Amino acid sequence: MATRLPRAPRRSVAVAFATALALLLTCAPAAFADDDARFDGQVTDALRTPAHKLAADSTGRALADLVFVDDDAAGTSYRTCVRRLGKGALRSCFATTSGPAGSPTITPLRFRKGKWAVSWSVAGTVVARWKFAVV
Repeated sequence: MATRLPRAPRRSVAVAFATALALLLTCAPAAFADDDARFDGQVTDALRTPAHKLAADSTGRALADLVFVDDDAAGTSYRTCVRRLGKGALRSCFATTSGPAGSPTITPLRFRKGKWAVSWSVAGTVVARWKFAVV
């Protein structure tokens, strides 16, 4: 008559596997993080809330803040490009320098109704993008 193996070792292997998998999944984002993670760019409304949709006022425009942050260094030279998407497309770029490390550099602009895309570049490499619409 065959002797049954105890079930405890199987459970132990399953628990060990599940634990290792959970650990791998929690550590993986940090291990494979972009070098660009030090930079952040977003468009915010008047309350400094990140927004992908902004309401136009009676003139058909909306005020938005273009926010750029370099978490690691102060005085980073960067280029911001704003593009209107779709019909009547246009593009405008300007250069700016960031403030203290980790502090947002804010550029307020008014936008007409339509769809827009903003990109922030450092040393010729796009490090952040944001799309939004003014309705």
